[in-house]
Amino acid sequence: MAASDGANVAILVDDESFSFDEAGRSVHTGHVVYKVLTQKGAEAWDNLSIAWEPWHEARPAIRVRVIAPDFSVRLLDPNAITEAPAREGEYKTYSDGKRLRAPFPAIAPGVVVEEEYVERDTEPFFTSGRVGRVVFGREQVPVAHSSAVFDAPASIPLHFENLLLPDLKPVRTEAAGRVTVAFELGPLEGFGPWGSNIARNLPLLPEIQYSTGSSWQEMARDYAKIVDSKANPAAVREIVAQLVAGKKTVAEKEAALLDYLDREVRYTGIEFGESALIPHDPAETLSHKYGDCKDKATLLVTMLRAAGIPAYVALLNAGERMDVPADLPGMGDFDHVIVYVPGRPAHQEPALWIDATDRYARLGQLPAGDQGRLALIARAETTALVIIPEATSKDNVLLEQRELTLSENGPATVTEKNQPTGVFESIYRSSFADRPDHQTRDGLTSYVKGQYLAEKLTSVDRTDPADLSRQFELTLVGEKAKRGYTGLDSAQAAIRLDGLFMRLPDDLKHKDDSDEKKKQDDKDKPKKPRTEDWELSEPFRAE
Repeated sequence: MAASDGANVAILVDDESFSFDEAGRSVHTGHVVYKVLTQKGAEAWDNLSIAWEPWHEARPAIRVRVIAPDFSVRLLDPNAITEAPAREGEYKTYSDGKRLRAPFPAIAPGVVVEEEYVERDTEPFFTSGRVGRVVFGREQVPVAHSSAVFDAPASIPLHFENLLLPDLKPVRTEAAGRVTVAFELGPLEGFGPWGSNIARNLPLLPEIQYSTGSSWQEMARDYAKIVDSKANPAAVREIVAQLVAGKKTVAEKEAALLDYLDREVRYTGIEFGESALIPHDPAETLSHKYGDCKDKATLLVTMLRAAGIPAYVALLNAGERMDVPADLPGMGDFDHVIVYVPGRPAHQEPALWIDATDRYARLGQLPAGDQGRLALIARAETTALVIIPEATSKDNVLLEQRELTLSENGPATVTEKNQPTGVFESIYRSSFADRPDHQTRDGLTSYVKGQYLAEKLTSVDRTDPADLSRQFELTLVGEKAKRGYTGLDSAQAAIRLDGLFMRLPDDLKHKDDSDEKKKQDDKDKPKKPRTEDWELSEPFRAE
């Protein structure tokens, strides 16, 4: 195929295959052949990197050959393959996951590279099934031919969902008790790059999503058994009794337990072996006084149950990425665990969701990345994923009160009081958990100078971030602020309106450049129109 303008490499073959055994263990093979077109391509496509987890995978096998224009061949030197921690330097996470990196020999414009890697399970990732995806095409790289082949025993349910590939039809065959499903696709142009603030559930990539799970009910039941085996209320009953003593309502008990967990157990992930997927015992988490999301959620569930409050863990894919496929049961896309407390209709109490990793959130207040996401509640009654409730703009408010005290003559004194609610309150509390240090004061000083034309930041005050019983307030005072000014025969005070729009996407906050030459230059350049929806990370109101 002819390479598109600006392409640094052209992929000739991009094939993947997945083979499953009766236990659900998989062998994944990737085979890619590409031609290097430019020096940039040589520099960017001169190595292969593969992550793996020893607790359920064998060390990946890698083979590479580089074919020069004169048809000479050089092979990857196995001794040059390096092994390092896969998550080295990742925020507060410690893991035995590993990553292989292999440098290719004789890479230069004009060569053809053929690479093959094999990832092999030694144990099933999750016995009830897993989920995964195969992307067709590459960002800004043309692909001549792609395929994905799945082979499994007839006893393993293979489910597929096709995104942005309306003409791609699977070919299914069955023989000797095994099922093979093959997808094959011809030439594809490179896709992207994508703009900012894309709607999080808008499919962006042409891909096949697959799963090997029979149902969400089975997934929920099996993970619930794991949690229930860990969540022994007797191990925490004594400390729970002390925490809920004197508390009359369920909400008071829940708040007391969450406050203790927030104060005493910090976020740290120790993900060695199967603990990358399975929570530690709550007693162990309490003893170490640290744990990741699944550890803290399981501990909170245990404490709530010890207090007589039914509670369950809920698995989700947090953030702004595309959500878990609702009709493809399997483990693999979930990356976060929170707590679900069923509602009590007889008492007119709705269900409660708690993120035990959000240190400064009020009871029932979730981070924006949790809201509106699909969740698997780990209990026997679960039959499908449920949508986590979303806050409204009435809940998420950035309220800013500005008071300008005019002087007898000259610039004013300005007092700004911030009272954030909803998702913003937790963010403010976290940002100002400590008294403002030198760096924080410098940032706030720059803010009051820019916003109010103040000569200096006089004081910074905030309520106790850990006191969730009070509305959080941040108060700034600036002196000699020229946004307010008193002259000999008049006085004025100005409030800039741009602060109302600070959280909007940048492209919505700026007018087009009025310079005629720039307009003409832009007109001469081909520009791809935006076709994706805009989306804010959360609904909010600014006052």
